[in-house]
Amino acid sequence: MSLTTVEVPSRRRRGSRGFTLLEVIIAVAIIGSSLAILIGAVNKNLLMASQSKNITIASFLAQKKLGEIELIGIPDIGNQEGFFEEAPEFRWYLSVQPYNIEQLGADIRIVILTITWDEGNKEFTVGTAMSDYR
Repeated sequence: MSLTTVEVPSRRRRGSRGFTLLEVIIAVAIIGSSLAILIGAVNKNLLMASQSKNITIASFLAQKKLGEIELIGIPDIGNQEGFFEEAPEFRWYLSVQPYNIEQLGADIRIVILTITWDEGNKEFTVGTAMSDYR
């Protein structure tokens, strides 16, 4: 007596072979919106890094210029402007105003230094007081 095996074809449902068109469309929409958000975040990050770099450069240039002014001594009253040879896209504007306090008996000047870049659209300003008091 021999046993024979009979193979019964499996019955699969019609939709179980792969993804439906609706599932593919939803997956593509999710991936597309995720990529759009990711690209926007990367662009914003690059812009912020560039702005941060320019502010850092401007602060170093302002520190350098104020150091030069201090070495010369108390600056003359008035306005001056110029550019930096090492960074010609950055310009400086210096305003020196008198500040009189008679009780101190010293010549005090308010020094305001503004560094601009991006054709004057961005600026970094620092102020200090200088005196000839010894």
